[in-house]
Amino acid sequence: MVRPMANASDGPEIRAREALGRGERNRALTIVMESYGDEIHRHCLAVVGNPALAADVHQTVFVQAFRDLAKFRGGSSLRTWLYAIARHRCLDALRAHRRWLKRFDSRAEVPEEATSGGPEEVLDSQVRAHALRQALAKLKPKVRIAVVLRYQENMSFVEIGQVCGERPATVQARVARAMPVLREHLKRAGMEDTL
Repeated sequence: MVRPMANASDGPEIRAREALGRGERNRALTIVMESYGDEIHRHCLAVVGNPALAADVHQTVFVQAFRDLAKFRGGSSLRTWLYAIARHRCLDALRAHRRWLKRFDSRAEVPEEATSGGPEEVLDSQVRAHALRQALAKLKPKVRIAVVLRYQENMSFVEIGQVCGERPATVQARVARAMPVLREHLKRAGMEDTL
């Protein structure tokens, strides 16, 4: 039986936990996927930097979530639990991708995503997004995950600590040390006002 968290005031969280309590694992997964699927996908894309790889990781996250939902005991929110799964699967995918690159030495460029607006806005947005992706790629995967969770997903350091299995102070220090590194990479790319 999944015990409710004292601070679980989120509607999808409560509905999913109630479904789990009734043994309705399919219903709980549906609620979780509808509520958190898009943000988990954005997170995977930000961490791995490749749309196809991110889609694969995203799918793997929810396959694992379905498999492990019955074991979920409620020590954290379901959202945090999903991010922890996503963190591990992203790290696995990055390691596998690095091995593949070493083996085949193929470094294809990822196509830029289209944005709305005039030509100058589109170009500026693409240049900024590319510079930020390049800067994030310079960070170690664990650091990149912490930065993305903090600034893209707006998670607190307590939540990031739960996702990463580390103390909040540790991830806070990791993010703080990463920011000057990111700023320096962006400055070299002529984008010092991006962060």
